[in-house]
Amino acid sequence: MKKIFYLLFVVSLGFTSCKKKFDNPAPQAPPAVNGYITIDSIIKRYNVYYSVPPSKVYKFASDVNVTGIVTADEISGNLYKSVYIKDATGGMKINLTYSGGLYVGDSIRINLRGVKLNSYGNQIQLDSIDLEKSVHKISSGTLVKPRKVTMNQLATINPLVSQLYFQSELVELDSVEFDTGSKGVTFADAVNKASVSLVLYNSFGSKVIVRTSGYSNFASNIVPCGKGNIIAIVGQYNGAIQLTIRQHTDLSIATGTCPVYVKSFNDNSITSGGWTTKNVLGNINWATSNAGGAPTYYAAISNYISGNQACETWLISPPFNLTNNINPMLSFNNAYNYTGPALEAMVSTNYSGGAVSTASWTTLPYTASTGGFNFVNSGNISLNAYKTNNVTIAFKYSGTSSSGSTWELDDIAILDY
Repeated sequence: MKKIFYLLFVVSLGFTSCKKKFDNPAPQAPPAVNGYITIDSIIKRYNVYYSVPPSKVYKFASDVNVTGIVTADEISGNLYKSVYIKDATGGMKINLTYSGGLYVGDSIRINLRGVKLNSYGNQIQLDSIDLEKSVHKISSGTLVKPRKVTMNQLATINPLVSQLYFQSELVELDSVEFDTGSKGVTFADAVNKASVSLVLYNSFGSKVIVRTSGYSNFASNIVPCGKGNIIAIVGQYNGAIQLTIRQHTDLSIATGTCPVYVKSFNDNSITSGGWTTKNVLGNINWATSNAGGAPTYYAAISNYISGNQACETWLISPPFNLTNNINPMLSFNNAYNYTGPALEAMVSTNYSGGAVSTASWTTLPYTASTGGFNFVNSGNISLNAYKTNNVTIAFKYSGTSSSGSTWELDDIAILDY
């Protein structure tokens, strides 16, 4: 027994002696300090350097520092390897070499030596920042409050530079709601991890995009259908304003009544969802477009742009079953320009595909655009007389050899209040 005990002791000692001992890493010294720069000065430096095409990307060459409070972090997954900071002069996007470590309310100092100053889609950013080497956390838990602004203020351009005045700042908008095509859908595509752009507007019709990543932890949440407030970071992609929600609790919007059905054209397809087109005369066709700086795609058709010709083209919905709807209504946004026949909204209960002449169609009254490519809402058009299981909606476009207007459609919806 003594020999066995001795053997076990030797084996145990051998395993113990093979364990690797790890040295504790030396504490990382905070980045050097050699003067400070404000965010507005960084933005001005960007505009001076990039006012003419440079030969290379701008890099800070000294130990100059910028301090700020983190206003948006990566916790929800809607941001990845980036955060936003603010100081008394403005906001700035910060791109990191790796994810994690900074949180809303952290007061930080960033040493800018070797940091790139560039932009993506006209969004100015400090790029490739190493958290360990360049960032020193001064404190945590600072209360971060958004700046209350209006839609019109969001579109303001800083007179000293060429970017949005509130770019990269945390803002709050009151009395807003998502447009019809964005209501009742998910914030993003959580299955395919794809980002989605939704349209937010106010009571005056001003619109901005809310962009959400498919990796966010609220990607599969349903967009509310009522009105309320939203807190978000202001982004810019070329000429468009893009808002980014930090987390789902940044929304304070009522549930409201969601549409029964929406054709929004946001997928850049005329025929998705069972929609079809029919050329009764000529070859002028419906197509998607986002011309004119539109935040998302819409349907458009034009005899004017294509060269005037006699034409008749229909855009036809799939059949709807409105049997169980209490008060079904049709709603859509429309715009037009140039002289020509008006666009007709039609409904049928006996269309079964094929030639439109095989069915009976009734013209529906609606509020039409006054021209100038200005979108207006049609108003809620009652479908109470058509509560059956084979209701088809169609839009009939006509043109002549001497005239033809351009018509645009968006957010074709069936509502039930």
